[in-house]
Amino acid sequence: MKWFYVISVILVVALTACPFVLLKEEDLSRFKGKVVTYSTIPAKIRYIDPAAVQSVYAIGLLENIFETLYTYHYLERPSKVIPLLADGMPEFSEDNLTCTIKIRKGIYYQENACFPKNADGRRTREITAEDFVLAMKRTADFHVNPIIGDIEEKIAGLKEFRDATKHYPEGDFSRYDKEQIAGFRATDPYTLQIRLLEPYPQLLYDFTDIRGTVPTPSEAIAYYLATQPGENGTREEIPLKERHAIFTRKEQLVGTGPYILSEWIRGEKVILVRNPNYRKVLYPSVGTPEDRAEGLLKDAGKQIPFIDVAYRRIVTELNPAWMLFLTKQQDANANIPSDAYSMVITPSKELTDQWRKEGIRLVKFSDPVVYFIMFNMRDSVLGASPSLRQALSLSFNREDYIKVIWNERAIPAENLLPSSIAGHNQAGPGPYYHFDLTAAKEKIAQAKKELIAAKVIKPGEDIPPLMLDIGGTDELARRIAEFIQNQFRQIGIRLNIETNDFPTLQKKVDNKVFQMFFMGGGAPNPDATPFLMGFYGPNIKRGINDAGYYNPEFDKLYRQASVMMDEEKRVELYGRMTKIISEDCPILMMTEPIRFILLHSWVYNYKPHPLMYGTTKFWRIDAAARRKAGGL
Repeated sequence: MKWFYVISVILVVALTACPFVLLKEEDLSRFKGKVVTYSTIPAKIRYIDPAAVQSVYAIGLLENIFETLYTYHYLERPSKVIPLLADGMPEFSEDNLTCTIKIRKGIYYQENACFPKNADGRRTREITAEDFVLAMKRTADFHVNPIIGDIEEKIAGLKEFRDATKHYPEGDFSRYDKEQIAGFRATDPYTLQIRLLEPYPQLLYDFTDIRGTVPTPSEAIAYYLATQPGENGTREEIPLKERHAIFTRKEQLVGTGPYILSEWIRGEKVILVRNPNYRKVLYPSVGTPEDRAEGLLKDAGKQIPFIDVAYRRIVTELNPAWMLFLTKQQDANANIPSDAYSMVITPSKELTDQWRKEGIRLVKFSDPVVYFIMFNMRDSVLGASPSLRQALSLSFNREDYIKVIWNERAIPAENLLPSSIAGHNQAGPGPYYHFDLTAAKEKIAQAKKELIAAKVIKPGEDIPPLMLDIGGTDELARRIAEFIQNQFRQIGIRLNIETNDFPTLQKKVDNKVFQMFFMGGGAPNPDATPFLMGFYGPNIKRGINDAGYYNPEFDKLYRQASVMMDEEKRVELYGRMTKIISEDCPILMMTEPIRFILLHSWVYNYKPHPLMYGTTKFWRIDAAARRKAGGL
């Protein structure tokens, strides 16, 4: 091990407030002769069913197992939508109310016990259009997704289907045969027809999203959710009351993708193995001049995937994950601990000479992500006082936060939309998303008047303490919590903090049992709608308006934009809606992250994508070089 690795290890261990715990060693001989990539997932995964998945980490896992109708080109920028399971781009009627999609022929599911044996002895079958219909039904099913977006306003019959599922017991899957979505049907085995209630500019992007658009075989439901092993190798019915509507075990995931989920030990590890029957798919041959210069086109035209096994440890603490990278047990690292940052990165934000000489590469990448504190507008204190929400935002020093917590690996969030999303520039900086302590104190004085008028406090009383839920229980989460407490303390606000693992925080958010929560939100597609829909009034009842925010003018503009096919005019409305959010402050905008990703010399074809997470199939690992360097 080189000297600077040793120094880094010693300093990180010395500086961290948490004792370093070595991960238990494991016999990796079963992977002998296989090309393996080692990485970490920084949060526990709650759901692995693509119809119910929530976190970006789970999506990143499942996009390697399942495939959608459309995806994004791996190398081209700006992001370009291309067919994946679809045979060509969708065809729209003249009025934009009917969409027809052809399904590629000859695509088969991964082998799985749920299928009967074919003539060749394999347990699989070809995907059909009906499998996509079933996927949409499961996405719309109340028992699978208690929370659903406003897509039910878009597709004919989807709301009626969803309402009908509420009248069935969770385990009665006959609903998928008895109930139909009038506007989502298979006209033949290889053709999908979608009938819309109104023009829907974002429909194509929905078909790139793993949540609800991956083919689902009815055999998997019958085999895994409706029956269980019986005597002598038979299957027996699971009693109706004991059935669950969500896939929860690794063997229940039946996709078409390049990898199969081999192991999933909750909170510990995930192992993907190559799908031996994956069809012929080639590494892209088109990229930018920079891609060619960086060697990203050297494998152009070669069959993917290049990696046999993707071994991912669940490591929720930064420093243990960092140690895995330093000791060459991890191929890449996207979270340099603050205490180690100056040893790795120069003041000009480049890699230090020592690390470059070891073959380490630095990739800097701006995600279309924003971090924020969401206010619960249903709360008697926060909901009653716009001035309090504005004061809290004005009291938060984003520049100091970025320096102290993130070593300047972020930029201040100017408004609700990431800077790369159309509508951000049209909205401009929010009037309260900057640090102004004097203005914040003036707003606190006004807030007390508003709370007195609302009979929340009496004259002379202080504003009650507030509660913030934050995801993460590690040292970074504690540092973030302490920083926020100190900011609010400057204006006389007492803040209590509750730390949670991610599944617990997500459950609180889903059930709306919070006063404020800290989280990040990323763009699933290039449009602003995923950020704005969380503030659309009718989405309160649907469960995706977490703030409980309602503004009639915002809702009016949202409805106009939602059917507007003219992109330029639609983006102008996005800007106007974002300005309304900036003024009302149902959310405290914090930062947009800049990712500093470190790669070992044996990692090839790694290019972060702003919208696509399941990119393992494109990577290449020189396993011999890793072993020669002392790695696994």
